[in-house]
Amino acid sequence: MIQIHRFVTPKTTRFAQIGEFSGATKEVIFALHGYGQLAASFAQNLMSLASPDRVIICPEALSRFYTNHRAREAGATWMTSEDREFEIMDYVTYLDGLAAELMEEAPEDIRVEVFGFSQGCHTASRWMGNGTFQPARLILWGADPAHDLSPEEWDSLSNIMDITLVAGSNDEYLPEDRLIKAEETLRDHQCTFNTVRYDGKHEIVRDVLKSLWA
Repeated sequence: MIQIHRFVTPKTTRFAQIGEFSGATKEVIFALHGYGQLAASFAQNLMSLASPDRVIICPEALSRFYTNHRAREAGATWMTSEDREFEIMDYVTYLDGLAAELMEEAPEDIRVEVFGFSQGCHTASRWMGNGTFQPARLILWGADPAHDLSPEEWDSLSNIMDITLVAGSNDEYLPEDRLIKAEETLRDHQCTFNTVRYDGKHEIVRDVLKSLWA
């Protein structure tokens, strides 16, 4: 008889950071990358947001894999469907711990925002549904909230006063019908949100990104 057991072990993680915390810091953005991306390369997409009063933190997902074996190119994923409940618990614990440690360096009145791209949207919505802090704004770019959030998780999301959906006109991962469904679901759970549409594909467009913080 085969029995499956679980064992919790420490794991070294990494994150990319743009900017440094100081007395002048007014805002921190926690930005969660998409499937198959790495923190450093994902952070390059956000460099246009760099500012003396802003710090951007890009945590890297806990599981890496080869996206191209021959070239030995690696990417990371936040989770798979295998043992999913514990995958979610692990990354929520990780993100909570990272945020708590970094926020010790930040001024008390700092504004906190959470930004998710693609798979990072599902991760961000689960983190906000189960985590220990509430951001001033949650931005979901190129994907909808996780489809299986519990009523308690939705209650946490509905307490966020500013949720923004961002969708490209030719985004194959967030087509029009799925975007409409996401809007309906947010509305059904009494979430305060708005939608930003742009002409483009499943990618972060610099001008659109900057407009979100204009």
